[in-house]
Amino acid sequence: MIKVIATDMDGTFLNSQNDYDRARFSALFEKMTEMNIRFISISGNQYYQIKSFFPEVAEQMTLVGENGAYIVENGRFIKSHRLSSAVVRMVLDYLKENKLDNDLVLCGEQSAYILQTAAQEVKDYFSIYYHRLTAVKTFDRLPDDYFMKFSFNTPEDQTYAIIDALNTRLGGTVSAVSSGHGNIDVIAEGVNKGTALTYLLNRWGLTADQLAVFGDGGNDIEMLKLAKYSYAMANGSKEAKAAASDLAPSNDDSGVLATAEKLLS
Repeated sequence: MIKVIATDMDGTFLNSQNDYDRARFSALFEKMTEMNIRFISISGNQYYQIKSFFPEVAEQMTLVGENGAYIVENGRFIKSHRLSSAVVRMVLDYLKENKLDNDLVLCGEQSAYILQTAAQEVKDYFSIYYHRLTAVKTFDRLPDDYFMKFSFNTPEDQTYAIIDALNTRLGGTVSAVSSGHGNIDVIAEGVNKGTALTYLLNRWGLTADQLAVFGDGGNDIEMLKLAKYSYAMANGSKEAKAAASDLAPSNDDSGVLATAEKLLS
């Protein structure tokens, strides 16, 4: 029996207008609560951004941000994976050497940080996914925060070559993964949505046989492989579809809600 439903946000739970059928979800969430089924929103985005989508019920669910590196359960922070200062500096130096730092966001627990010199369209883009976004003069001196992830944009036709180069150069300490549409996330090695869900299942005394997950991109692969009930969206990447056990309708067809309704019935 399913006891946990976990969903990615962008391209999965959210439609192309960056929203979802709120009335339909409200009815579904009420039913999940009655059936003692936990709901997890799990994303590469910032915790504060994820929380903004669920103003009425955020403190009744589990929110996992930064690709599994930051976990809040029922409004209470329970776990984060912090990168060491040495690793942060190593990655920043690499990105600067390869002229990737002007499209870079450094993701901390209190805020995300972007260079003041970044183009306005880059700032506008990242402000959608990071509701706490602070412009800084330089990354040579780091803000007073703990850091969990790097996120930056690349030309889509170069994304996987850059990922391969990053993992060759920095593998063993951090891991680079595509989150779709040319965006790359760099996070601590061994930290991903699958490991975050494994931690939560163990915390709750549950197993992957009781887990249903939904995803669409490369950073969803580990959790799609983990869960007994795993659904790639019809609009998802070929990698996500290969990792999942089944398909759900597209994000613009409320595929998560439609499939979850069937699962609960």
